[in-house]
Amino acid sequence: MAVTRNMTIAQASRSFAGDFIVRRNAYNTLQKLCEIGTRFPGTPGETRAQDFIEQHLAESGYTVTREAFTHLAWRRGSASLKVTDPVSEVLDCISLAGSPSTPTGGVSGKILFLGNGTPADFEKHKDEIRGRIVVVTSLAPSSECSPPRECHRRTKYGRSVKYGAIAFLFMNSQPGMLPQAGSTRQNMAGEIPAVTIPYEHGERLKRLLAKGDVEVVLETENENYEHETCNIVADLPGEVSDEIVVVGSHYDSHDNAHGAVDNGSGVALNLEIARAVREASLKFRKTIRFVFFGVEEMASVGSSFFAVHHHHELDKLHLFLNLDGIGQQGGKTFDTQGFTDLAEYVTNAGREFGYPLPATRPSFAGDSLAFVRAGVPTAAMRNQKGYSFFGHAVTSSGEDRGWGHTSADTIDKVNPHVFDESALVAYLLLFKAANTKGPIAKYRTDEEALAVLYEHGMGPVLDVMKWPTIPVKAMR
Repeated sequence: MAVTRNMTIAQASRSFAGDFIVRRNAYNTLQKLCEIGTRFPGTPGETRAQDFIEQHLAESGYTVTREAFTHLAWRRGSASLKVTDPVSEVLDCISLAGSPSTPTGGVSGKILFLGNGTPADFEKHKDEIRGRIVVVTSLAPSSECSPPRECHRRTKYGRSVKYGAIAFLFMNSQPGMLPQAGSTRQNMAGEIPAVTIPYEHGERLKRLLAKGDVEVVLETENENYEHETCNIVADLPGEVSDEIVVVGSHYDSHDNAHGAVDNGSGVALNLEIARAVREASLKFRKTIRFVFFGVEEMASVGSSFFAVHHHHELDKLHLFLNLDGIGQQGGKTFDTQGFTDLAEYVTNAGREFGYPLPATRPSFAGDSLAFVRAGVPTAAMRNQKGYSFFGHAVTSSGEDRGWGHTSADTIDKVNPHVFDESALVAYLLLFKAANTKGPIAKYRTDEEALAVLYEHGMGPVLDVMKWPTIPVKAMR
């Protein structure tokens, strides 16, 4: 039976809750997606994931469009890290995506440990960095990093390059002999070789440093190459064609991971919301555009190309709802990325359907950053400690990725009931937003979009990250 958009949020949520919790379609979809394995750009898994998404959408009754783009991809080769003084020892490592190859024989030098690699750490030791091999942890302590991107891996890498380091070692702050993968730049080769090392081997280096200088030799062999891939787009037409809500999730993962949490969970939820609203014949005022981005793990390449490709209609995008890493433990809320009017809208929506949605510190992370730069009101699902439908407690401080970007990001890390909660909260905000008449929040011009980022301290971060290399801009 067709359901009109005049149904209440309570009615919509009951129907949707029954579909998701009883039938468990989203979790089953996540299982199938994870069976593909890695979805890293340029791998067979990326192609299989694209086909999987397109087939799922087609079976749900959508016309699917692949929006192709070409980017600088990266292929992993060998990596070797050897301590040569004061002991002779081999440590585990893998290259960070985008890392160049070293010259034959590798890069050798003394290491300099800069703790968590906060702005204060780099400032304190900036005169010691030139000619050294910098080591930092993956931790982003909230007391020292505002915005959080000040302590992102790419920011730490950028500062290392800026101050003349000859190589970069990224130490996972979580134990378990798990190197934490990640990228170095957006759509450009890294300037210095970069590898990630497990917590235990980082601690070994720290113990050696406590006794004096430590020298290492780093060898990497990797390849950068041009690669064509795509974003996948499907529209559910609304009553008003020029008012659009975008629901987005990136389908790629790192090449050492199944990416169940990051971001198989977001993809599966996006697919199943698309299926559920189509199957129930729900009617909305605004058009809902379901988008599956490629190459997010290489600094939001797919979403940046999407913003460029859709530059003519950015002001028609009334909301970008970003579903990334939503399978993490805890209650849910939305990071509105410095858009204060959107934060008020989200808070009021939470009151309307009885689920508190407190404001969070803007993170400007992942695909959200491209949409914020493009001026589009953006809400990214995040964990919250304050409330949960099912009493789920947050188990992470949010200062590190936990299992993310490691080989341990497997489907057992996604609690099915946490996934259900993510689905309900995302759907309730989508239902309200897609039925709101007119703008949800103010679209920002180019100057206003930059002002939001600079107001929250992102100017120096974007500069040192050299982001974006793809010309993302809001309309003037």
